[in-house]
This record gives sequence, C-alpha cells and structure tokens, in this order.
Amino acid sequence: MTKKIGYLFLLLFLGGCVLYGRDFAASQAKNIETNVTTEKEIFATFGEPVRKGLDSGYEAWTYSYHSYTLGEGLRTKELHVVFNKDTTVRSYSFTSN
Repeated sequence: MTKKIGYLFLLLFLGGCVLYGRDFAASQAKNIETNVTTEKEIFATFGEPVRKGLDSGYEAWTYSYHSYTLGEGLRTKELHVVFNKDTTVRSYSFTSN
C-alpha cells in the first residue's frame, strides 16, 4: 500500500500538478466590506477556512490555494480575514500571483 501511494505522488510530481487548499473566486474577495460583511457571509461564500486562529486577540480565518503545473508554474491565492467581536469583518487582505 505504501508503495502505491509513493508511486501516485511520483506520477503527480512528474505530471507537474501539485495542489494545496481549495480554489476560490478572487472576485468574491472584492465584495467584502469592513464593518458590514459578517462571519456567516464569509463562510457562505468561501466555505471552511484552511486555518482559524487569533490576530491581535481577534478571531481570524485564512483561505489558501496553491497550485503548481509545469506549463503555468506556481499560482497562489490567499485571503486572511479578521473579525470584530460582533462577527463583522474588522480587516482583510487578499494576495495572488
């Protein structure tokens, strides 16, 4: 069984396709409004974050997507959302390449 998994990863590597996270529409990040958009709306739009934690004492969620293919190279998207105590968005940042 371990050999089969190793061969699968080797095939994926040689095929040039490596993924991390779940893809999301970058255009949706533009619709986020500080002090207006709620935690519930973020969850409905982007789903379960890959990481939850605290940022300066406030709840924070991070959504990440990384893919690598031989033809396109590395593509990344990351959305980091910090929530106020009333569950509205305190701040957010979106980066991609």
